[in-house]
This record gives sequence, structure tokens and C-alpha cells, in this order.
Amino acid sequence: MRERLNVSIQSASLILVAAGLAWVVWSNDTTMKDMLTYLIILILLIEGLSLFLIGKVYPESHTTFKTGILASLLILFGVKIMVPDLFIPLTITVFAINFMYNFYTNGKRRQGTFKRKTGNKLKTR
Repeated sequence: MRERLNVSIQSASLILVAAGLAWVVWSNDTTMKDMLTYLIILILLIEGLSLFLIGKVYPESHTTFKTGILASLLILFGVKIMVPDLFIPLTITVFAINFMYNFYTNGKRRQGTFKRKTGNKLKTR
């Protein structure tokens, strides 16, 4: 059940990003930087919720990668202040990497090969 909810959350985040970018194109009120800032905040919340829901089900590598994505989204706020010319391309790159990884994990989940392995990490003889 949590995995299906996770897929729905990931789909909602993709729709939000597409809608936000479409809003910038057709609206003259908001700038691209402002919309990307709002989207970063929304994606941070969505990815945090997703990580909370399925952190114990998916492998440790998934948790580590998603934590890296969350950290990179937070770092983008600093990039916006220090190097504003790189903010838009880096933000789009982070979003693209995140969504490509989400599609990858959803495909692996459907195959049934993307599960946390149970076992004792410290084996004694």
C-alpha cells in the first residue's frame, strides 16, 4: 500500500513541476526563478514524505540517493543567492535526475527486484 502511495506522490510531484513551468510560460506575473523556488519547496516536502513512507521498504541505496536529492535541493537555495546565473540550469538538472530515478525505481518495483534485503549485517562465526 505504501508503495502505491509513493508512486502517486511521485506522479503528483511530476505534474506539479510541469504545471509550474507551464504557468511561467503563459503567465507574465511570475519569473522562472520564483516559480523554481516554489517548486523546490514543494518537491522537498513531497520527497521527504516519500522517503518517510518507503524508507524501510526500499534498499539503503535508495534512501541514500533520496537523501542526496533532498540535500541538493537545499543547496540550490544557496546557489540562487551566490551564483544566480546557474540557478535555473542546476535546478532543472536536479529535477530531471530526480524524476529519471523515480521512473527507474518504479520500474524495478514492478519487477519485484527493488526490495530491502533482510539479513544480519554482522555475521559471527
